[in-house]
Amino acid sequence: MNTIYKLTCVVSLLLSATLSYAASPPWPPRIVIIIDDIGNSYHQGAAAIALPGPVTYAVLPFSAHGKALANMAFAHDKEVMLHAPMANTLRKPLGPGGLTERQTEQQLKQTLRDNLDWVPHVVGFNNHMGSLLTQKKAPMAWLMDVAKERDIYFVDSRTTPTSVALSAARAAHVPALTRDIFLDHERSEQFMQAQFDRAIRIARKFGKAVVIGHPYPSTTRFLTKAIPQLDEAGIQLVSVSALLMIQREAAQRSDMALKKTTKKPAEPVAQQACYLWDGTPCPTN
Repeated sequence: MNTIYKLTCVVSLLLSATLSYAASPPWPPRIVIIIDDIGNSYHQGAAAIALPGPVTYAVLPFSAHGKALANMAFAHDKEVMLHAPMANTLRKPLGPGGLTERQTEQQLKQTLRDNLDWVPHVVGFNNHMGSLLTQKKAPMAWLMDVAKERDIYFVDSRTTPTSVALSAARAAHVPALTRDIFLDHERSEQFMQAQFDRAIRIARKFGKAVVIGHPYPSTTRFLTKAIPQLDEAGIQLVSVSALLMIQREAAQRSDMALKKTTKKPAEPVAQQACYLWDGTPCPTN
């Protein structure tokens, strides 16, 4: 009786541990922080690059200080992406390197290539503005062709709820993410704290959150204090490419596990020969 009781306890503990592990994710929630509009102000850009941790920086093409700041970010082991200006519904000026719905396929693709060539160390791109262009299926498909040929990722800043940019990236098999939180369209510390807290809740619920901010002095001051708090909250700060790699590896593990658990069809059972008592074959109907 004692032995049976001990075995029952061991099995119960193992089952409890298995269920506990299955109920909790095998990795910590993760947050990506992207700082847009890098390049117009050297001082503000340099202050943003000094933020702790693997923050990602989106550099405006042909901007006054874009090259220098991209090189600075790279020297600090930070990730650099292109902040590609795209046509918006308010018809705000795009500046150099703008991508518009009026451009032909060849013009659109070449403009994006020129933008990517201009920014040093670029490994991906997102849209600057773009509330008009990101609604257009054909132009977004053309841009994803360039992303595919360059082997870079895309982040949909999601400046419109009707954006088709993420679906265009997925259709082209381009690694892609979409923005969850805009951090600082109001620049008060109270507002940014509320947005940052929302990002943490999203990360805990879905495993990840993508946050976009800008190199405003108020934003840099806030993030200097907020980023170190992520560790205490059990949240890991990662770059865009790191999160994409983690997601890809998780998907591969899931596919492998699914293949292992998929049952093969049963082999047909060979019919055995039938003989009567005197050795003659059984009669068939």
